[in-house]
Parts: sequence; structure tokens; C-alpha cells
Amino acid sequence: MTIEPSQTATKQFPGILISFGWIILYFAFQLIGGAIAFAAALYSTGITSPTTEQISAASSDLALIALPTVWSLAGAGMLTLFLLWIYLRRNGRTDAIRLNQWSTLSPMITVALSVGLVGAGLLFNYAYGALLFPDVEMQDQVRKMFAAIPKTPINWILLFATVAVIAPLLEELLFRGLLQNSFANRMSIWAAIALSSAVFAAIHFQLYAFPALMALGAVFGYIYHKTGSLRVTILLHMINNAAALALG
Repeated sequence: MTIEPSQTATKQFPGILISFGWIILYFAFQLIGGAIAFAAALYSTGITSPTTEQISAASSDLALIALPTVWSLAGAGMLTLFLLWIYLRRNGRTDAIRLNQWSTLSPMITVALSVGLVGAGLLFNYAYGALLFPDVEMQDQVRKMFAAIPKTPINWILLFATVAVIAPLLEELLFRGLLQNSFANRMSIWAAIALSSAVFAAIHFQLYAFPALMALGAVFGYIYHKTGSLRVTILLHMINNAAALALG
């Protein structure tokens, strides 16, 4: 039997190294974009040759760096999504990560499973923060940065698009579509969900919030496994982030 090139590519896809490569590339784009945004913010204040003290002071001035930071995150995310689109649209890769289908479960079971597990994840996050770190606001720095952004319609649209659209779409493609699948090809699904969720939590660089982020990642990972649809977890992730942004 002759195996078509697309079938061969699908069987070998995704690989662990290429999955980590995409995550590293996204992080690199964020660093580059952040550096450019920070330099532009300094330049806007008239500082062209900043001293160490000026750089240190500016880096803690949220009123100065908040909006450029969001622009850099949006730019890094859109660039990564564009390159991912070029990569995934070939050789049946979108089918391999189950991006082209909705849930294999019935709509009622899908909704019940999603609401139940996401609700349980959020309840765990609340209990974790309230019981173990009652005096620590898990997302305090993020909330302060968002609060420092001037309240204009354009800025609100930018923030919403970055937090509730670009980030969930990209993170589900990277951590569930690529990384979780690459692990699942080589180990049990439970180990794959746990490892990909740990990487998902670690990449946010929020020490106190690591267990909460890992739990949320595991919820999305299990829903992805049970429904067989990346579209479902993308939608849930978007709803979660939009709600957090609106309530925050």
C-alpha cells in the first residue's frame, strides 16, 4: 500500500522538539517585542541614552510601560499565529491536532463536562489562593498593569483582543494542540496532560500562581482529550480570559 506524504507527516506529527521550538519562538518574540516597546517608551520621554538608574526607574513605572507592553504582546502573538498558520495548514496537521472539528461528544455532554470541569478548576484556584496565600494577590502585577493603561476605546479593544482572543488561541495551539499531543504520542495521556500543563504554568513566570495555572491547564487538557476538539478548549479559554478581564 502506498502511503501519501500527508499521511506520513501526520503520523510523525507533532514532535516534542518542534513543539518546544514553537513555544521558545513565541517567548523570543515576546522578549524582542518587549525590548522594542520599552526602548520606544523611554524614547517617548526624551531619554535617548538611558543610564542604569533611568532604566530601573522606567521598568517599574507602569504608567510608562503598560500600554507598550500590551502592544508588544499583541504583536508577538499575531506574528507567532501567522507563522503557525503557515506551518499547520500543510500535510494534514490541523486534522492531526483536531483543530478542524467540534466535540465528538453530544452537545449536552460537552457543555456539562466543560462547565463542571472549568468550574471545579476555578473553585480550586479560589481555595488555593484563599487558604494558602490569603495576603497575596495572584495576579496583582497583571491587574496593576492593566489598570495603568489609559481608558480609551482603542486601548480597550487592544487589551481585549490580546487577552481574550490572541492569547487563548495561541496557548491552546501550542500547549494542547502541539505539546500535549507530542507527549501523548510517547506516554500515557495522564502524563501528557500533567507535563504540558506544567509547562503551560511555568511559561507564565508567576511562582505563587503555578499550581492554579497548572490546574487550569490540566482542565483544558482533559477536556481536549475527552472532546477530541481543540476548538472547544480554545472557546473555553477565550471565555475564561474574557470573564477574568471583565471581572478584574
